[in-house]
Amino acid sequence: MTKIRCIIVEDEFPAVEILKEFIGKISSLEIMSTFDNALDAISYLSKNKVDLIFLDIQLPELNGIDFIKTLVNPPLIVITSAYNEHAIEAFELIVFDYLLKPYSFQRFVKTISRINNHFESGENENIISNDQFIYVKENRQNIKIYSKDIVFIESQKEYVRIVCENNEVKTKLGINKIEKLISDNLMLRVHRSFMVSLAKITSYTKNKVFINNQAIPIGNYYQKEVLKKLNNTN
Repeated sequence: MTKIRCIIVEDEFPAVEILKEFIGKISSLEIMSTFDNALDAISYLSKNKVDLIFLDIQLPELNGIDFIKTLVNPPLIVITSAYNEHAIEAFELIVFDYLLKPYSFQRFVKTISRINNHFESGENENIISNDQFIYVKENRQNIKIYSKDIVFIESQKEYVRIVCENNEVKTKLGINKIEKLISDNLMLRVHRSFMVSLAKITSYTKNKVFINNQAIPIGNYYQKEVLKKLNNTN
């Protein structure tokens, strides 16, 4: 497996040093850069690709939660925080894990083991990029899914749930990768966690799309492009 490229966004020097020490003991990880504020990290990410972000929440100028909301195609994110009150909101933003300070090296290793498994399973996916169908892996079996049968796709932490007309599949293949495989004439990204079939949308409002009785939120970041796309298809 190739190195997992990561950055640290943390404004407390002791916390940065602990992360550097822990990461230095893990052969699969490579630190690309560290930042003491989110704005510099945003600038770096606009020009560089990373696989993983270790992110504190209490940051100057822009906090960690708001920083996540600025990311269009976020990499895996592990929150490192001394406060647990943001955990629910963080997981709603599809954060991979939440390390509560002070966390042990054993707890850190547990997170990294899950991250390694995530990337290993993703690299082993047998995928065909095709407007007609894709293959995704579920329980070590490659499942053929016809694009026309997909109703919506939902990202759920480690897994992506692909809901079809007659069945559903759960895979570790990330929603960002699936988005690149399926034509935007067939599927529409409406939220950080959702893609929907354009053909199966029965109605929509400013904040939601509906597939019969199923309501799916439109994220603030995606709202302008989603409404433009939907208005142009009428």
